[in-house]
Amino acid sequence: MRLLMMLILALMVTSVIGILGVQMFDGGSSKTPPAVIQQSEPK
Repeated sequence: MRLLMMLILALMVTSVIGILGVQMFDGGSSKTPPAVIQQSEPK
């Protein structure tokens, strides 16, 4: 039982670290803001 809880905790920590790593990598690579799509107003 203790081994299962430690495994779940380790998976949660690795997933959080992975998400943060992807966000940092994505934010560092794209300096320009995303293009804004302008739509004409409906008549």
